[in-house]
Amino acid sequence: MKRNLILAVVVIAALSLAGAGGVFATWSDSEVSFNNSIETGSVDLKVNGADDLPYGDGVPPMVHIECMVPQKFYGPYAIELWNAGQCKFPSHAYIHVKNITCSNALPKVNPYPEGGSAYWPAGETTGYPDPSTNMPYSGDLKPEPELVAEYGGKVDCTWVPGVGVDGDDCSMGSGVRMIITNSTDLEDVLVNPDGTRLTDLLYKWDCKEIWLFDLMPCQPRTIYVWFYLLQDSEEDFGLNLIKHPEELGLDPGTVAYADALLHWKKFNDWPSWRYMKDKATFDIEFDLWLEDSPGAIVPPDNCVVADF
Repeated sequence: MKRNLILAVVVIAALSLAGAGGVFATWSDSEVSFNNSIETGSVDLKVNGADDLPYGDGVPPMVHIECMVPQKFYGPYAIELWNAGQCKFPSHAYIHVKNITCSNALPKVNPYPEGGSAYWPAGETTGYPDPSTNMPYSGDLKPEPELVAEYGGKVDCTWVPGVGVDGDDCSMGSGVRMIITNSTDLEDVLVNPDGTRLTDLLYKWDCKEIWLFDLMPCQPRTIYVWFYLLQDSEEDFGLNLIKHPEELGLDPGTVAYADALLHWKKFNDWPSWRYMKDKATFDIEFDLWLEDSPGAIVPPDNCVVADF
């Protein structure tokens, strides 16, 4: 009897241990995730498919206007911006005009080595000496109308004062308008994210970062650049020396009115002559900026490897 009692106690103790905390393992399984990695992405801006020196072949000049005259649009000059980076975060694309310098374009030289004429000797320029240097054929020559506009002289039969020297001191930038469009349609002016239409005088772009748009990788975007030379009238300078026929009291429909109107159209804008044979050179820099957002939570699969 005593032996059976001891056996019963042992069995009860064993059953109690088995159900009191899982001391003994039953089923289990494990898996291993191999080859986990962390790799940084990149931001790499290319302009017309090129990188600048010394690590690329250099971005060539994109704008060359040789004979600009007022009130004409010159363009479009196509510029492709391409984010060759990897991360899917939008990168901000900017334009930055800088290093504007102005000078006088060299005047034409008689191309005929022999002959010429008494008015245009062979090998000499068509310009006149700059009154500020008074050195004939020095290479800094200006055409006569530019000298009249800058230093004063006769416009037809009317004596006008000079409105100042432009061009040499880069004030030419105040007469040239730069326009950026989305397409070859001149009316399709690009509007940047803050609502600004991208059309302004060249000097206002100088040393100013202007946000264009967000640029995703593998999605190149082309913009089109135009230039326009303003037509300045004498009224812009507080002058009124070339009278409109109505100011002269002439009757429309008369010969006198027609003659006076033609004279006014031809000469009222003489201050614009100061831009003749002036030249502006400038750099156009494009920047791409991946905005830093510290502490941002990045969802999985935010980066892809671009195939270039």
